[in-house]
Amino acid sequence: ILCSDNLICEVNCKSTGVVAARNTGKYLALLLLESIFGLIVAFSNLLLILILIVGRRRLMKNNFYVVLANLVVCTSLKAGVELGFIVPYYVLQSDGEKKVVADHHCVQAKGYFSGPYELLIFNVSVCADYGVLFFSVLIAINRFLAVTKPPEDSRSVRHPGLKTGLSCVLVWLCSMIIPIPFFIFDCQYFYDNKLQVYYNTCSNFDNDLSIALLKCLIYLSYLCALVVLLLYLLILRSLRKQRRSMNSPSRQTSNAQLQLLKQSIVVFALYGASILCVFAMSFVRPGFIMGAFDIAYVENLLNLSIAAVYPICFLALSGEMRRLQMR
Repeated sequence: ILCSDNLICEVNCKSTGVVAARNTGKYLALLLLESIFGLIVAFSNLLLILILIVGRRRLMKNNFYVVLANLVVCTSLKAGVELGFIVPYYVLQSDGEKKVVADHHCVQAKGYFSGPYELLIFNVSVCADYGVLFFSVLIAINRFLAVTKPPEDSRSVRHPGLKTGLSCVLVWLCSMIIPIPFFIFDCQYFYDNKLQVYYNTCSNFDNDLSIALLKCLIYLSYLCALVVLLLYLLILRSLRKQRRSMNSPSRQTSNAQLQLLKQSIVVFALYGASILCVFAMSFVRPGFIMGAFDIAYVENLLNLSIAAVYPICFLALSGEMRRLQMR
């Protein structure tokens, strides 16, 4: 959005952190790379879904895989939104027909998609983004309890499946509620005709309270990420303590703990790197080194990488998953 000096317009034209940028004519190689990466994410999610369906009788006895199945739905939505935006844009941009609409504060281009389609993509994207974060927190809590609670405590819990199901329903409700404030604040994609970049903008701000509420929703994503990172740090610390206290006859338990430790380290490293990079990019402003498109492109890839962390890690590191893949 090309804005005047009006303060409200400047706030409205600030990206919300889930930026989608497209400029296929000039950056074809980068967009092909993004498309390939999106296909990898989609394929890993589809493969994980197939494995969960085939091995549902064995896997769903473990509450962890119930949560993982719900997370995969969110990561699949995230990958689907990405591909659903890239491919149509690549086809439509060849015509080069865009309408420019002026208002009192900003000059905005209509872009290549209809308003309802852009609004749908935006809301599904927000739901998927927060769903991935919320289910990531739920999975981290599940792993933390599995490591820190004694086995006899787990067996004494009544109806663990019901509690897991209710937790997943609550997470889905929260994920679906999050887009409502963005809809009230008229947040959606807008196309910058000069920079040829899609921005997320919000234009319906009545007072400082509404701006503060929107910022709280945005920083909620960072809070969820920090909680996940903290939980994995606690998991690693607990596993290291347990391994030091193990005696030599507990070889089978030691191998299981080693597998979980390796899985936790890889997930923590990849997830942490993606989240910290996304957080760092939110403070980068267009300048000599990186333009608006470059910043949006990097943010897009990093957001997409978050959707790939869990599927790829559990496909590669989970013993039960690998055994089902071999069948």
